[in-house]
Amino acid sequence: MKSRQILIAIMILATMWHASAAQANKKDIQVEAPPLEKVLIGTGTELNAVLSDLTEIKPEMPLGPQDVLKSYEIAMSLVAEKTSSDFSVIVQAQQANQISREQAEYLLQQTYQVAMMQYQVLSSLHEVLRHEIDEAAQREKDSLKTASTDELLIVPVPSAASVQWQ
Repeated sequence: MKSRQILIAIMILATMWHASAAQANKKDIQVEAPPLEKVLIGTGTELNAVLSDLTEIKPEMPLGPQDVLKSYEIAMSLVAEKTSSDFSVIVQAQQANQISREQAEYLLQQTYQVAMMQYQVLSSLHEVLRHEIDEAAQREKDSLKTASTDELLIVPVPSAASVQWQ
């Protein structure tokens, strides 16, 4: 049981590392603040320019289930690409006699095992989310069916006093 927990912890760490490596580096973005004089001594038009700059920032929308599914698919393809590039680096190092054949085999096996674990975790998460989305859609479809068939129409029967015979 303990080895299973360790394996899960390693997979989570590897997935988080991979996701953080795939994100854009925000350190390269340089934002220049407006001059202090412009902010402090601003008249109506200058103040509006500063406020309009601040309101142009668009908040990030939260990801929906379909977006998360797509991110899992992207992450799975990135795992495959990274594994392929790691393999080529190991093979090149072995061909250049920087590492022995045994070391290359060991590194290739380790790289393969790590990549398979990452891919399996992402694939499992993808399948679980896909199943939940499909179940939610089915429940919604079923609730619409039952709502339309459970309706009861009550029509009052005309009484003898309200019917006039001619």
